[in-house]
Amino acid sequence: MPPPNYWVSIFPMGAERFVGLIENRKYRRASVLWPATLRCGVDSFDCVIFNLSANGAKVMIKGPLDDTGRVTLSSARFGALDGSIVWRSPNAIGICFLLAPELVVEALGDKLPLLSSRRPDRR
Repeated sequence: MPPPNYWVSIFPMGAERFVGLIENRKYRRASVLWPATLRCGVDSFDCVIFNLSANGAKVMIKGPLDDTGRVTLSSARFGALDGSIVWRSPNAIGICFLLAPELVVEALGDKLPLLSSRRPDRR
């Protein structure tokens, strides 16, 4: 058993709370660690994309956000994608992209080829 602060030291932005969760998602999710910028209204914040699917992303942030509405996630790897915050924790948010999943896959190009497939057990 790891020491009490083991996960906090490995995942300093709060990812320890999400380890081991059962996945119940429509689209495949790829684990990435991509630097990005999150725009909320007129404010912009540095962040890290922790995982990504054709439908949304889990984004690690340095602190809580006051904004609860629409955001723009920007990365040098794919440009900018608009979305809505669908869940939040003190150090992470879940974003659902506003674009149709097929268009998100197109925007990502060949960066994550596995995203184009739906999970085999979902319809």
